[in-house]
Amino acid sequence: MDNYLNLPNFVELSDPAWTLGSLSLVVAYGACFAFAIYFVLSSFQLSQRYRLVAVLSAVVMVSAGLSLFREAMMWDRAYVWDAARMLHVPMLDGDTFSNAYRYGNWTITVPLLLCQLPIAMGLPRPELHKRALRMGIAGIAMIWTGLVGQFGEVSDWGLLNLWGIVSTLFFAWLLWEVWGTIRAGAATTPAEIDGWRKNIWWYMLPTWGLYPLAYAMPQLGQTETIVVAQQFLFTTADITTKLVYGVILARFCLRRSALEGHVSAIEALADPAAIGRAVRR
Repeated sequence: MDNYLNLPNFVELSDPAWTLGSLSLVVAYGACFAFAIYFVLSSFQLSQRYRLVAVLSAVVMVSAGLSLFREAMMWDRAYVWDAARMLHVPMLDGDTFSNAYRYGNWTITVPLLLCQLPIAMGLPRPELHKRALRMGIAGIAMIWTGLVGQFGEVSDWGLLNLWGIVSTLFFAWLLWEVWGTIRAGAATTPAEIDGWRKNIWWYMLPTWGLYPLAYAMPQLGQTETIVVAQQFLFTTADITTKLVYGVILARFCLRRSALEGHVSAIEALADPAAIGRAVRR
């Protein structure tokens, strides 16, 4: 029954609105599958120490792509076209749309992409495991409390806001752990790329912040604009916090690998002089 309680199941959509919602999901899962290949190939350019960062990004892309593909299929099946009224009408007595499957996917992908961070920072193994565990616990707690609350987005805003606040507390803990991990990387990051390390924090802060905005958006009204905007925000957040974040970490690790003398990384950065120095070592 709870799967019915997401906003798209209660709002009729014009054809442009329905198409935009569908298109956002199709583009997102297509990008995820394409970049899974990119991350596998880019892993061969990294030194052994950082290769897992790209491999985990590939796993995240496959998992997110499958989830978004399922969301796109549900979006297609959740509406029936009413030619007389020129509207896509929700099928509450048949297939329905649910954002809950996003939360299931985040349970897998969020701990993985958080685990990438201490690896990219080059932290010692004991500290890496400790920080990854704390970030993973905070992330899963944030996701599952949000999952409970999102079932109130249509008719129970008390439920939505109560669990939204609880989820936000775990989100604040998560951000604190992320900041601590990035700050700990100052001791191991070469000066030449330390700016990258600092900018990762400023990139993560606004992109992760898109999720609570999408979560709270149904309170602005039960209209097609809100329905489509919520899907766009969720999808944009997925792409920026997983795909683009993965690219940033991969490029950061490529530069670390090159500075540490890894020939494949130096070749990828097209620095002939550095290649010569690395070969002579």
